[in-house]
Amino acid sequence: MAKRLEFSLYQDSIIDTLQLRNYRWQYLTQKKDTIIFKLERKVENFVVIQDNDESHIQELNLTIKRQHKQIKRGKLERWFFGGGLLVLTGIIIAQ
Repeated sequence: MAKRLEFSLYQDSIIDTLQLRNYRWQYLTQKKDTIIFKLERKVENFVVIQDNDESHIQELNLTIKRQHKQIKRGKLERWFFGGGLLVLTGIIIAQ
């Protein structure tokens, strides 16, 4: 009788231990899934940020190209103006 009682107490303690382990595994699995979900969201956000940065860089490059064209055009206009002024000065002096 004592052996049966002791054996049933041993089985109960094993069941309690296994239930506790099962609960811990479920908790850890749920925690892991939550972390994975959050990390996936972070990755999605980083991809969006990277795309925005790339489009911003492209727009800045286009702005730089436009500014270079304006600078070149301005230099050309100054050359023409200087050349015209020189020719005009030469004509005025010649008269």
